[in-house]
Amino acid sequence: MTTARKYPPQRTTLLAALFEGGLRIEQRNANAILYARTFLSGKPLGNSTGEITIGAAKTAATKWRLDLLAQQRLGIAIHGETFEVAARAFLTDQDHIKAVSDGQRNNHHSKWRLLQPHLTGIRLTAIDLSWLEQLRNRRSRDLNRSGAAISSSTLKKDFIVIRLVLRHALERTKTLASVPTFPSFAERKWKIHARPRRFLTAAEYAVLQQTALTRINNPAITDRQRSTRQVLFWFMELCVGGCLRVDEARSLRFRDCVLSTVMVGTTARAVLLMKVLGKHSLNGDDREEAFGLAGAVSAFTALPKRRPQAQADDLLFPSLHRRQFRELLEAAQLRVTATGDTRNMKSLRSTGICL
Repeated sequence: MTTARKYPPQRTTLLAALFEGGLRIEQRNANAILYARTFLSGKPLGNSTGEITIGAAKTAATKWRLDLLAQQRLGIAIHGETFEVAARAFLTDQDHIKAVSDGQRNNHHSKWRLLQPHLTGIRLTAIDLSWLEQLRNRRSRDLNRSGAAISSSTLKKDFIVIRLVLRHALERTKTLASVPTFPSFAERKWKIHARPRRFLTAAEYAVLQQTALTRINNPAITDRQRSTRQVLFWFMELCVGGCLRVDEARSLRFRDCVLSTVMVGTTARAVLLMKVLGKHSLNGDDREEAFGLAGAVSAFTALPKRRPQAQADDLLFPSLHRRQFRELLEAAQLRVTATGDTRNMKSLRSTGICL
């Protein structure tokens, strides 16, 4: 049985009232984007203004209310299911049927939390090509966690989730008649430029290895710090030697790894055979075959000696030392590339492939 995800309770603050209280400007859960609410035909209606200042929000909210009144006079229905309701239904359904991996569903929930300020109160029938283009313009002014502008690639991922919600409303709940056309990302302004993961060259990886070993052998650190740095070194070697994703290496148990040999010509070469939990696992439990060479073999050979009491079902790496790996990259002066891009643990798999 899947436990439904709980969202924090909504706190609403009234900022302004227009039309003798018939139109309200509100702030919800301290979101920067302000919200408009009105009451027409005996039912409440809400809409995101897309603005962060009260003056601009009043202008946007007034236009929205006048548009609703105009639609009423033309006999157009102004009430219908909101995107927020449709999104909750989609996420709940996905958590129940588990058609995609846990990681993908977590991404959907995270993306909805980011998009919620822009889509709260928006009716499904109000979403068309023009509205989506306006949303793209608004989202492009947002900043990511690094303080940089949202990329076109991120915007396209926004629209992927929005399209999934609309298709769920069309095909599952039957609350939408058709899915609108979505904006193109072929135009020069919105074109998505390929940005491959920044890997380490053979020379750079050799520097990283030497820096890691120097830090491990530093006599000034505690035994706990030394142990952490040693395990991090083995994790690094396993990811590169096996070309593993971070989560694949993290999924490995002692029972999933077997040392063996393969013949390369007339030479026997040590190899580590592995069963990893890949991101494309159908039910979150099916494992895929992988193998590791060089550092991956030596890393697994050393791990049982460090943890002689480990059981077959114990993880090789109970913890991920992301911060420590970032410190290692910085110590080796390899954290930032010549083009200003940054490396992290995900760079290890790309490094293994390129080596």
